[in-house]
Amino acid sequence: MEVLGKKWIVPLLIFLLLYEKTTFTKIKKHLGLTSRALSKKLKLLEALGLLEKIVENPRRTIYLLSDRGKEISQMLLGFATNISK
Repeated sequence: MEVLGKKWIVPLLIFLLLYEKTTFTKIKKHLGLTSRALSKKLKLLEALGLLEKIVENPRRTIYLLSDRGKEISQMLLGFATNISK
């Protein structure tokens, strides 16, 4: 829960849930994070087992949520939906 309170974590999880497979550049462009901040957040989520990183080749890396990451992201999206009602 402490991690979810960190800046950019919730928007990042929701973005990854909605886009399923995405690249660093696409995330950076849509969320407006700096490269350094995004890199730190992705490493944190990967270390916690919420994110999977697939290196297709040295120039292309794909990010997607793990099963655990999907569960948490869906719960967050559910909370947001219930709050807005």
